[in-house]
Amino acid sequence: MADPRVYPTDNRPDYHVDYSSDMSGEMPRGGGQTRYNYSSGSSGEMPRQPDPKPPKHHVVQIPKDQVFRTPPPENARLQKIYAARAARKRNRNCFCFFKYLLSTILTIVLVVAIVAVVFFLFYKPKIPKYTLSSMTVKNFNVSAPNTLTFSPDFEAIVTADNPNSKISIYYEDNSDITVSYKDVNLANGAWPKFHQPEKNVTELVVSVKGSGIRLSESLHDDILQNEKNGAVPLNLDMKVPVKIKAGAISTWTFNVLVSCDVTLDKLAAGSTIVDKSCSVKVHAFNKF
Repeated sequence: MADPRVYPTDNRPDYHVDYSSDMSGEMPRGGGQTRYNYSSGSSGEMPRQPDPKPPKHHVVQIPKDQVFRTPPPENARLQKIYAARAARKRNRNCFCFFKYLLSTILTIVLVVAIVAVVFFLFYKPKIPKYTLSSMTVKNFNVSAPNTLTFSPDFEAIVTADNPNSKISIYYEDNSDITVSYKDVNLANGAWPKFHQPEKNVTELVVSVKGSGIRLSESLHDDILQNEKNGAVPLNLDMKVPVKIKAGAISTWTFNVLVSCDVTLDKLAAGSTIVDKSCSVKVHAFNKF
């Protein structure tokens, strides 16, 4: 049987096996001894197997001019194909987003338009009418000598007419009424809060007061001259937040703007309206 151990060629030991046996040639059973005799030089020690060789590392050096920071020419076409594919994908995603957004907006607009058409056809809403019936003035005697500061008090009777047969009107808080002369504010007041039912006409007494209004000399003289002529032009502007109710439907709060141009014969008690005209605007989507 060959020796499985590996030794250097110059240090391989010489050895022989001596079996003690009888002449029959059989291996001894129990009584025989097997002796091994190794000749390994003068020290008598067994030689050691050499250490395995360390793993080899491969170092590859590439010249500087062959290190590519951009794709080599043979890959430039592939780079263009991949870049164009990514750009098409981005454009497709953007197109899908805007398509979805546009379809959503169009759907909302269509639904609102259908609801508005049904509402107008069934309820036939009409804009309410407002008329200035009379206006009196107190504490505004511009004829008083050496007086440029006033606290005028205006009292107006306004007629509100709701011509709708299926719609009632709720006048809300936070209204604003002003009386002015050539864009100079003279007094402020508020519209009363109340509910006006269908097909109803209501007369309201609106009180508008000013405090410590100082006029310039030129403005004072202009008002005085108009009063002497029997025609003092004033502006009455009202901003009233309202809600309307039609059956079980109640709207959000929106603005009714009333602007009246009125001409009085004098700025004193017992004044008479010489001329008047009122216009109404509804701002359905503007908050007050």
